[in-house]
Amino acid sequence: ERLSESHDVIDDRVGNGGGGGRAFQSGSMRPSFSVESLEGMLTNISTSSHTSQAEAQGVVRLGPEGKVPFQLLLCNDDGCEVQEPPDRTIRCRQQGMPHSQFAWVQTPRNVLIIKKPNDSATTAVLPHVVTLLEKKNIRAWVEPAVHWETGLGTTWEQDDDPHLDRIIDFIVCLGGDGTILWVSNLFPKAVPPVVSFAMGSLGFLTAFEEESIPTVIDDVVGGDFFFTLRSRLVAHVVLADGTEEAERHIVLNEVVIDRGANSTLIDLDVNIDGNPMTKVLADGVMVATPTGSTAYSLAAGGSMVHPGVSGVLFVPICPHTLSFRPLVLPDSVVLTIRVPETARVEPYASFDGKKQRCLKRGESLVVRGWRYPVPAICNSSESVDWFNAVKHSLLWNVRGSFQKPLKS
Repeated sequence: ERLSESHDVIDDRVGNGGGGGRAFQSGSMRPSFSVESLEGMLTNISTSSHTSQAEAQGVVRLGPEGKVPFQLLLCNDDGCEVQEPPDRTIRCRQQGMPHSQFAWVQTPRNVLIIKKPNDSATTAVLPHVVTLLEKKNIRAWVEPAVHWETGLGTTWEQDDDPHLDRIIDFIVCLGGDGTILWVSNLFPKAVPPVVSFAMGSLGFLTAFEEESIPTVIDDVVGGDFFFTLRSRLVAHVVLADGTEEAERHIVLNEVVIDRGANSTLIDLDVNIDGNPMTKVLADGVMVATPTGSTAYSLAAGGSMVHPGVSGVLFVPICPHTLSFRPLVLPDSVVLTIRVPETARVEPYASFDGKKQRCLKRGESLVVRGWRYPVPAICNSSESVDWFNAVKHSLLWNVRGSFQKPLKS
């Protein structure tokens, strides 16, 4: 009976332009349907009725085709990329690369050994490292001063530019954190992988112990090691007349602008990406990398930042306001630090603690991220090495004793 009562409704819906699904028996004006198709049509009729009522009330059913297509223009210093997400959703990639792994396509041929200068311990270890490399048919390079001192390895003319970035396959560092900074200075652009052995004082950046030299060199020559990319900064001076100095200062730790020997606060105007950011009245200000966050920046009250973070630290030094707190900025920003014409003191800029330069009134220092990082070979992994360093070298979160267990 229910099917019979529905025939008239279905006849109107299907017979009057319904199209698909119609099936007529020969010689009959009444359509013939299977039970399954009839029940499906009843469901569609009911749904259509509810939809019409909902639309009349301003309620619309959501469907997958509701959003229109769009494009994203994503830009940084390396260029721009146009994306049109097929599913019309905005996503972002992880900026960090904590699982970066290195493998040689061919056996390395040239290795540069950097040792701590005027140090008897590293001088004593140097012959051992040179012998290990020569047994593997690898040429061991040393700096001219080291070659003249020891007679070991291959070197270049003191005043010659050897284009080391085109020759050296990887670097062995014997010394402390200062030795890593010297490597950054030797390689202003592309830096080969660096394996560092702790033979200095603090050893925050040196991941391996002296005793592991033979094993670690075997592993590095064999390839398939993990590394962390330690970002760097580049800075240059703009003169008061707008002329840019040609020299570029590459730093692994930080750029510092301070009052030097003067006893007066320095006055600086800071712009970010060409827009006014703040005015500095302080002993100084520094722009640091995540690697530099555990150096001078840490002593000035800046946060410790994991080396996998793509950021730049802006840290005031003894500011004359209580609210001037350190900042962590994206590594894409361009900071322009200018000495105003009305400044009482002409400050000094230094780069990784070296190459001091006086900034005259009207001159600016432009600081930005550098596209060539220092690839440091890991002992375990990026995070494990870093946390071991902050715990053992800086005694992070170390206390005399832990709480006693709660007695039952």
